[in-house]
Amino acid sequence: MKKQIIGMMLLCGGIFFGSCEEKSKVDELKDFIEQVKDEGSHYTAKQWEEANEKFSKLLEKAENYKDLTPEELEEIARLQGEYAATAFKNQAGEAMEKAGAIINGFLDGLSGDEKEEETDESNE
Repeated sequence: MKKQIIGMMLLCGGIFFGSCEEKSKVDELKDFIEQVKDEGSHYTAKQWEEANEKFSKLLEKAENYKDLTPEELEEIARLQGEYAATAFKNQAGEAMEKAGAIINGFLDGLSGDEKEEETDESNE
């Protein structure tokens, strides 16, 4: 009976520890990029600076592994592109909104001058 219980415990322990796969060397980088994709549209300029610094550190850490497989190297390259696209989309979108506001203000200023000229001419 004791042998059966010990055998069952060993079997369960083997299954438990066998199911805990070693995390890939790029998983931390992948998780961070997913977080940025989900939350990046709400980041401030300071948060983007912090995110870029963290990305650089995680990328450096991943690239410093000596035993990366070709698949992991490919994954790192893909993740770099994904992060760059996400950062550009969110940061460029903000810049475009500011540029649009500036242009609208400029156009309003121009049309305001025309209205003043028309008002001046009608008063004469």
